[in-house]
Amino acid sequence: MNRKKLSLIEVLGLSVAMLAPTGAMSFNTAGAVTMAGVNAPIAFLLGGLGVLFVGISFVELGRHIPGEGSAYAYNRKALGEKGGFISGWLLIFTYITFTMSTSAIVGNFVDVFLQHFGIHLPVQLYIILTLIVGGALSHMGIEFSTRFALALEIVAVGALVVLTTVILVHGGHAGLSAVPLNPAKSQPTQIGAGMIFALMSFAGFEGAATIAHRGKNPARAITISIFGSVVFAAIFYFVVSYTEIIGYGTANISKMAHSAAPLNFLATQYMGGGMAVFMDFAAMTSYFACYFGALNAGAFMLEALSKSGYLHPWLGNLKGDKQTPTHALDLITVLCLIAYVIFGLILKVNAPNYYNYFGAVGMIALLLVYVLVSVGAINYFRTDKVKFNWFKHLVAPIIGIIVLIFPIYSNIWPIPAWPMNLFPYMVLVWLIIGFFIPKKKRTDLE
Repeated sequence: MNRKKLSLIEVLGLSVAMLAPTGAMSFNTAGAVTMAGVNAPIAFLLGGLGVLFVGISFVELGRHIPGEGSAYAYNRKALGEKGGFISGWLLIFTYITFTMSTSAIVGNFVDVFLQHFGIHLPVQLYIILTLIVGGALSHMGIEFSTRFALALEIVAVGALVVLTTVILVHGGHAGLSAVPLNPAKSQPTQIGAGMIFALMSFAGFEGAATIAHRGKNPARAITISIFGSVVFAAIFYFVVSYTEIIGYGTANISKMAHSAAPLNFLATQYMGGGMAVFMDFAAMTSYFACYFGALNAGAFMLEALSKSGYLHPWLGNLKGDKQTPTHALDLITVLCLIAYVIFGLILKVNAPNYYNYFGAVGMIALLLVYVLVSVGAINYFRTDKVKFNWFKHLVAPIIGIIVLIFPIYSNIWPIPAWPMNLFPYMVLVWLIIGFFIPKKKRTDLE
């Protein structure tokens, strides 16, 4: 069956949705300020530059290596079949854990939003409904999924742009200041620690690579989607984090660091309670877009590895004229429901911690994928003197790897507190399982 080709907007939508810019600025700025102090905007800017170098590797491999499966397709050519599979296997782990984590924070923000109207129901109910409704909506096809997620994110970003503009025009708490832009106000190690939260905010920028092969012009789609989403996010995060600090006032940075909802506070201060309600709605829609993006990206990765013979053929079945991997989508939804019953209902992990825990463990796996893709870019192009470009195929990947070393190391040493000390071992177990999955046998699907 001939499947409809995706437009550039539909491919771009997946990366933007997974970035969840408004959601990132709702949660991650406080953490970045805790580490980097008033220099949090610098941490976001440097994090964006680092991710851009990783993005160069994704784009270069994507432009020269056609096929579905994102990191799997690229690294099977660059690092060999097993190296490609491990890359894809880690990416599946990332997208499933991201689907789990973001569904919880959606439920949390649904509760916060509805409380403004006197509606008080268990957060657990909202999370379960998010998974059920989101799973059902995903069956409408990737065209609908990406457009719907992008529309939600546009609404959320628009709300935050309005709030940011009002704070800047007002002059913030004590006037506009260059203090957040002066790196001398923090130690380099503090800014580096703040970059962890910056990198978390960029997680998912590579989402477009999972569906770019369905685009009308795959090479153009992956180039614009990845570079466009990263550049937009870097500028957006830099401006918004600066504005949040100015909104609180540089003298009140500790207050922002300990705030559970900095955007809600700022909206109330500068635009009144009505805007605070709308910002809670914007955060809810932003995280739902992220959840929806992770669900779809994970399904397309399962489909790719199924078609290559690694996973059960059932996961590779496509339904309807939109060729939707409904079985893979349903599997992820069921796994998320089971995980939430165990950890959310039985072990009573609250929504913010559920988001942090599953997001953190998925982030470790994703950082490893970024390293593997960067290494793959170096290895793939080094033997081709015609295609080789010393900056794009050597310098950029090396810089990307260097940027990634710090957050990977910080998740291992010093040993994090429980239960975060278990997260690297969870990823390790997943890796070991992957090494024992047999090589593909269905060579007819090459």
